[in-house]
Formats: sequence, C-alpha cells, structure tokens
Amino acid sequence: MVGIFHSHSLNLSNVAGKIISPANNVSTARILSLFLANSAIDVLGWYKPIAKVWLQSQFERVGEIRLIVDGTKVGFGHQLLMVSLAYRNRAVPIVWSWVKYVGGHSTGKQQVSLLEYVGSLLPKCAPVFLVGDSEFDSIFVLQQLDQWHWFYVLRQKTNIGLWVNEQIGWRELGSFVNQPGQSALFQKACLTKNEIYPVSALVYWQIGEKEPWCCQRQLDLLTATIRNAH
Repeated sequence: MVGIFHSHSLNLSNVAGKIISPANNVSTARILSLFLANSAIDVLGWYKPIAKVWLQSQFERVGEIRLIVDGTKVGFGHQLLMVSLAYRNRAVPIVWSWVKYVGGHSTGKQQVSLLEYVGSLLPKCAPVFLVGDSEFDSIFVLQQLDQWHWFYVLRQKTNIGLWVNEQIGWRELGSFVNQPGQSALFQKACLTKNEIYPVSALVYWQIGEKEPWCCQRQLDLLTATIRNAH
C-alpha cells in the first residue's frame, strides 16, 4: 500500500522502488509478485467484514448509503471496475474487479454482479443513492437499479437517443443545449431507440466545461446530487 501510494503506480518495479527494504528492487518486486499469486490470500473474504462495518456506520450516521461507481482503464488490456462508499469527499472502495479491456465498456452483467455483491452487504432497508459515469449507462443496469429501488444519477453519452414527445421525436441527448450556462430537464422521457426505457434526464452545460453533462436519473433532487458528486 505504501509503495503504490508513493509511486503513483501499479507496476511492481515502481512500487518496489518506494518500499524501504534491505533487498534490492528486483528481489522486492519478486516477493510482491509471489504474494499476489498466492491462492491462499482471500482478499474478498478478509475485506468483507470491514466493508460491512463502513456501510453500517454511514447508515447509522446519515440514514442512507451513498455509493460511487466507476470504470478506469489501467495498463494494457485491463480495466478496473469499482464500487465505492462516498465519505467526506473521498471514495472508499467497497468492491472491485479487473476485467479484460479491448475497447468500449465492460458488460452490464459484470457491473450488476458487483452491485449485487454490495447489495448483500447493505444494512436492511437502507436507502441507497448511487452516482457514476457513463461506464454504467446500460439499460440492463438501469433495470436492475429500478428493481432494487435504488436512487441513481448516471452520466450518459451526448449522442445517445432521447425521446421526449411526439412533436420532438428522437434527438441526441446533448443537442438540447447549445452553449454553456444552459440546461434542460425532462421528467418523463425514453432511452434509447433500440430499447425504449423510461427515464428522467438532465442536460446541463456548466460554464467552463467543454461539453454538456448528460445524465439519466431516478431522483427528485437531481441538481443538488450532481453538484455534491462533482
């Protein structure tokens, strides 16, 4: 952990270079490699009780659970999917998974699997508020979140199709605003042409940003939630 923090890297050679040890970097990197390859190291089993305590603690203090979902490309050919607990402007990891990365996004099935695991750790009847980027924007994920009655705000691509009414028809989500400072809120709309799933949507172009933020939501206090997450 110290080596990763100080090296700002996941490369074992870089990590080893930041670890204080009488061994040289090559030996330290080899020791780390053997440790990571040890099948007796049960990361999920050891981490689970700690994650449950964090979730329970937030519920007891604020009466709800606040989660962040994210997908990040790391290195060559791999992507890190993570579900974190939002706490004092920090993201505390609850569960994560490495997936092979070629291009595009991870699958909705992979994402839902992580969210299901987090759901198994939650205190009973705890309200869940979830925010995330466009990695988790699939209709399959939205359907699961709605079934669980989780509140969510997830970013969407600007070119995704949105249906508002018969007069407007289908338009790209980002086309509803033309310049910074503008916003458009649709309480009842549908995504996408192929799947036609009912959502509420917000398009907001903040001054200073290069393009608008497009979000699908299941929240009444959408604007406040996005500002807090940002």
